[in-house]
Amino acid sequence: MSTHRLSTTFAGGALVVAIAFGAAVTAPPAMASTHRADSSGQDATAIDDDSVADVIEKAELAAVGAPTPAEAPSPVVEGGATVDVNGGDLSVTMGASKNAVVSDSGQYATVQDDSITYAVSHPGEGTTRFAAVLADSTDARPQWTFADGTRLLLLDDGTVSISEGEEFLGGIDAPWAIDAEGRSLPTHYEISGSMLTQIVDTTGASFPVVADPTVNFYGPYIQVHLNRAESYAAIGGYAACAGVLSKSPVPFAKALQIACTTVAAIGTT
Repeated sequence: MSTHRLSTTFAGGALVVAIAFGAAVTAPPAMASTHRADSSGQDATAIDDDSVADVIEKAELAAVGAPTPAEAPSPVVEGGATVDVNGGDLSVTMGASKNAVVSDSGQYATVQDDSITYAVSHPGEGTTRFAAVLADSTDARPQWTFADGTRLLLLDDGTVSISEGEEFLGGIDAPWAIDAEGRSLPTHYEISGSMLTQIVDTTGASFPVVADPTVNFYGPYIQVHLNRAESYAAIGGYAACAGVLSKSPVPFAKALQIACTTVAAIGTT
């Protein structure tokens, strides 16, 4: 079933609902999958750096229609596998290993965790795309830890809102998963404090699996996405609109008022 969305963008704050976050499993190119022992002596699966970009590009092409541009600058990953989100005052740590190995693969900065290869890129202005590549079946789950003080809220439709205090920072769309043969895989998010974990059911899947969250920031703009049912409710008047938008975890009273006035105006034209 297709979902229709009404998207209204206007100046005066920052309210974002539904920003792309996905997962894909793509057919691997000629790729070397190796095992290495980290400093703790544990055996870990690693993907050759030269192949990481190929794997992720194929996943991005299947998921969003275009990979991160090859000319995009590779993000700078700091100690502890932490990177600053493009366009926002927010940092994210990839994985949980204290022995992560940082390197580059084309336009992607990569982090080899104990059993997952993480990657990060800047596909566009104000956008940071994270990826986690599973080379084979593993009990490990891709996870990203946002900076202290960041609030992640899992919404009913599978999307995630990102806020800090009373400031709404951005959003993450519901996850998706497709295997190397084009089959959709069940997937969802779990949240623990400021940690986001993507759960993918890889039963019968072809590897590698690529989990690919994208974080976007819109600066001084408010962007409201409503599905068809919510659009009808919003068009019903200011009170109905306020009821829909009040689902936001951040009390943006003024922003909500502007949003509802605009949506109501659209409904009466």
